[in-house]
Amino acid sequence: MATRERREQDRERRRQDILRAARVVFAQAGFRRATVEEIARRAEVAKGTIYLYFDTKEAILADLVLEALAELQAQLIAASDGRPLLHPDDKLRAMADAYLAFTERAPDYYRLLTAFDGGQVAANISAERGELILAASNRTLDLVTQAVADGMALGIFPRGNAHHAATVLWAALNGTLALLAHPIRRAMIATDLHDLYHATVELWLKGLSCPDGAPYNPAKEKLL
Repeated sequence: MATRERREQDRERRRQDILRAARVVFAQAGFRRATVEEIARRAEVAKGTIYLYFDTKEAILADLVLEALAELQAQLIAASDGRPLLHPDDKLRAMADAYLAFTERAPDYYRLLTAFDGGQVAANISAERGELILAASNRTLDLVTQAVADGMALGIFPRGNAHHAATVLWAALNGTLALLAHPIRRAMIATDLHDLYHATVELWLKGLSCPDGAPYNPAKEKLL
């Protein structure tokens, strides 16, 4: 039994070595240009060893995406559930701040999430991995949705579709990050990322409810 456990531990260590190496290679070369050969060299294993653990380069990326989502989820939980006395609007601000901090502290993880979302990677991974990533992504968005729903239940926000509102925030924040990642657009806007990011959060919070108390509702039949 001890020998089998030791083999399993060795196998998991080797898998983690490969993932750490791939994270560096993807960050340096980008996912498209990165090669399995380079990952193997950095992990100090034979190329064939990689395929004992991962069928394709996309499968490696998928497992790194799961790691990134787990890290992001932990940070969002620490910002929200870890501070139960915060009002829902302040929880949402705290989670938005946690997301920004995640993109700055782990930019390679953030780029991996973007690479996965923006390409054909999902078509080249197993259905099982795809389902795991979808479930992890939904858990992350559900944290934001719950904070919005709590605000609606307490009367801080008018009642409406909390999931839709959370999705709008997600889209707005990712749009802000993508916009200021481009040097020409940064020069055009001439503003600091943190200023624009926080202005986006505040505008979204303000837009969540109109002065007459009705939910912000560009498509009423979808929100109510």
